[in-house]
Amino acid sequence: MTLHTPKTVSIVVPCFNEAEALPHFLRRIMPVADQTPAYAWEFLFVNDGSKDESERLLVEASAHDPRIKVLSLSRNFGHQRAISAGLDWCEGAYIAVIDADLQDPPEAIPEMLARLDEGFDVVHGVRTDRSADSWAKRTGAALFYRFMRRHVLPDLPENSGDFKAMNRKVLLAVSQYPERVRFLRGALATVGFRQTTVPYARAERSAGHSKYPFWKVVAFSRDAIFSNSIWPLRLALPTGLLVELILVGIVALRCGQAVFSDGPSPTLVEALLALGVGATGALLLFVGIMAEYLKILLFEVKHRPVYLVRQTWNLDPGARKSVRDYNSEHIGFH
Repeated sequence: MTLHTPKTVSIVVPCFNEAEALPHFLRRIMPVADQTPAYAWEFLFVNDGSKDESERLLVEASAHDPRIKVLSLSRNFGHQRAISAGLDWCEGAYIAVIDADLQDPPEAIPEMLARLDEGFDVVHGVRTDRSADSWAKRTGAALFYRFMRRHVLPDLPENSGDFKAMNRKVLLAVSQYPERVRFLRGALATVGFRQTTVPYARAERSAGHSKYPFWKVVAFSRDAIFSNSIWPLRLALPTGLLVELILVGIVALRCGQAVFSDGPSPTLVEALLALGVGATGALLLFVGIMAEYLKILLFEVKHRPVYLVRQTWNLDPGARKSVRDYNSEHIGFH
């Protein structure tokens, strides 16, 4: 007689100061698992250096349910690195990534798992309804995805965030991406394999406030572009050519005015001074662009760990399997 064991599913949940949202999230995610007995579930919460009561709430929940596992990082490493930590430590045959704010619905996860069962390797959650977001956020997201798909990552699904599901084959492939400046949704879009999407309506946060203020959104977009494309550097050549053409045009125009016009006109020195100011601004802009690339190179050359683990609950440190060996420093397990 052959015993059929259910597939294991790991739900990776990065958390940073989500104490207000976590009780709501747990009330929504646990029934999804209970109503889908075809799978064996584990919930891996990554506490990304939270300063509120997030860790305490997660530890208490893990004491009552062994399926809830907690990985607490030594400090705040950022959303993308927290997800990377969860992906390194999860043990499921299928893996889904979801934030704790409930803007992405846990109820969509079974549909994602069904797509994986059908033979797909990656399932992207795609936001078909973003009416819960502000006009500024919707507009910014539309511009970002349009730019990324046209100039940086043509395979990036439009309006897809980090709400995704994948099988272990894809997880191991993505784990071989060693970048410190991370854009995981871009990495998943470039690994290949069979990919599909699941649409859903984006909701408002269940509680608390966004951990992505405007400046973090700008920084995230900047890192996504600079870490995946040299397109900004290529702007230097056409910009330089444009400045040269303007310079030739100014000289030609001034010479024509001097020969054919008797009226007052700007002197050549004034025109060249105005051009010089503009050219200096463009030069400083491209120096800043090069500095961004140098910053990325510096982070990579240092070869520092992507994250450090301070403590775990319901996790066996010896069972951790990762393709990467440079982020294996762990302190204070119990």
